Amino acid sequence: MKNIAILNSRQNLRPVGSDLWIKNTKLAMRKLIGQDALVLTSVGMKTWELIVYLAAKYKIKQHIFVPITRDQKNIDVIAYYTKQFRLEPKLTDYYFFEVEDLVKDNLFFQKERDRLIVNDADIIYPISIRKDSTLKSSYSKIDLSQVVVDEQYTVKYVKNKNSYKYEIDKTKLNPKIDNLLENYLIHWTRATNDFWPGEKLYDYYQSITDLQSKYSHSAYDTLIRILSEKKIRALSRHYRKDISAVAFSELNPSEAIDLMKWRARYREMSFEPYGIAIRKKIADKIGIKKVIYGDSKKFNNLNDIDKPYFQSVGTKGYWAPEKEWRHIGEIDLSKIKPEDLKVIVWKKDQIDSINKYSKSRIISLYK
Repeated sequence: MKNIAILNSRQNLRPVGSDLWIKNTKLAMRKLIGQDALVLTSVGMKTWELIVYLAAKYKIKQHIFVPITRDQKNIDVIAYYTKQFRLEPKLTDYYFFEVEDLVKDNLFFQKERDRLIVNDADIIYPISIRKDSTLKSSYSKIDLSQVVVDEQYTVKYVKNKNSYKYEIDKTKLNPKIDNLLENYLIHWTRATNDFWPGEKLYDYYQSITDLQSKYSHSAYDTLIRILSEKKIRALSRHYRKDISAVAFSELNPSEAIDLMKWRARYREMSFEPYGIAIRKKIADKIGIKKVIYGDSKKFNNLNDIDKPYFQSVGTKGYWAPEKEWRHIGEIDLSKIKPEDLKVIVWKKDQIDSINKYSKSRIISLYK
């Protein structure tokens, strides 16, 4: 059995199926179907996880390099990735790389993982490799009498020049938008650079490879997912430990668009011009509460019931103008009457495409 390494440097933040590195990675993987081969894969980066997905899809044997901490159990990690990628146990085994902290030691793991995979490979297929990368240097130094470097699928590495930052043109704003959403709280969506809450990694990478010309997890697609599931899933990101919540704003749309800004730190917009609006009186009944802004002293003086609704006013930024409300846990939209909900899209020509997903009124931000 030959050990196969399919190598890609870090790629576009939001890949699409027509990206050459994806197309040629698929070609290299298809060549292995039915062969006596073991593909060396890993997790934690899109370039590696795409190969995990393809190996699972094409039923190719794989050896997955996984970081693990001392307090994690191998069996739990295996169960997690088996479920996420629909792995067949008979086609999958693991190399567990112990680290102290999954976040702090991530770079160390990546370097060691790349070194180990290159050293273990019998055949290397470099696909899209940055010239000055450690990945390039790692396989450039190997003994070619012992390892085959096959460049038949190699493509030129293209540095990502895409900008996901944009601004809303106030001159195009629907003049009726604020009146139409008076006495509503709005949950604004945004694109995600990773999988949606509750989505399996297998489905995430399948959606990427299936769509050739656009990214599968845009703010528009996120809105469709919410309407299709009839559920707004809670997020734990940016909240205090052990809290998962859904954020809303009581700002009028004409005010909210001033806060739709690019956040370089997180490589995403704060929120985007697509959303779900819930009538305020219904929001109160289902437990959506106004956020309590303050400092650490104020937080410490709150009772345990109110603490999940606390939000620091900020040190690097000032968050109070967002006028946030919060629901702890996910929201089941199927339990809310369609007339108590409104759906917001960015442009008027998107209304028809959303109609089939909702019985509620659909409003466009632009006139």
